Amino acid sequence: MDESKPKVGPEAEIEKLETEEAAARVALDVPRLEALWSDEMIVNATENIVYNKDHFLLRIRSGQVSFKSFERKISRLTVKGDVVVTTGNESIVPAIGPDAGQTVFCSYMNVWIKGGAAGWQLLGRQVAVIARASDSKGWVF
Repeated sequence: MDESKPKVGPEAEIEKLETEEAAARVALDVPRLEALWSDEMIVNATENIVYNKDHFLLRIRSGQVSFKSFERKISRLTVKGDVVVTTGNESIVPAIGPDAGQTVFCSYMNVWIKGGAAGWQLLGRQVAVIARASDSKGWVF
């Protein structure tokens, strides 16, 4: 994204929320994630499974999903009324599982909607693994 212009309006709000959402994942801040995620949220995850909000929160609460770090870099943000689509790259380090402790590079797309008192909420997310640090020497995020 063009870093030279200060962001205003929905662009600034969504950039802030994208950072908060990633931080909440690392902190296992379930109440914050519940507020950020729409009740109708769907996630097309890296393991080719589509989750809804309740199922994904259950995975976090049960310890199946945990991150040491989670960085997100927006490459494109598009606003259309009360809908915002972001795309970009993520650099994550899972705390558990086969990639635990290794950096995993992903591409992602998030869809945010604005509605009622809740404000902006994440409605949909698709994420795909680009490379793992173990098989991508020299790859730069």
